Amino acid sequence: MSRLLLRHLPALAMLAVTLAAILAATLAFSITPAQAQSEPTPEMRAKAYKVIRACKADIQQYCKGIEYGGGRVAQCLQQNQTVLKEDCRAALSAAMTP
Repeated sequence: MSRLLLRHLPALAMLAVTLAAILAATLAFSITPAQAQSEPTPEMRAKAYKVIRACKADIQQYCKGIEYGGGRVAQCLQQNQTVLKEDCRAALSAAMTP
């Protein structure tokens, strides 16, 4: 390799990493028509609010620190279903049925 290339190699590597990060961010924030159609319906939101109200204590105990959205709290509740209070389990079960 030439000395000029060797001298600029760290800068070129940083540029490549930066471009890769920009590409990854662009892809992550791109919204496809299929994703736009997957917005929660009012019925889905109502079910989610019922689960949140019925499971407030369980969410605080078993899912503390989990960010709302994307089904993360629902997944946490399902993983802890055996230890949830009965009213929480019932609300979760009702929300999961179509």
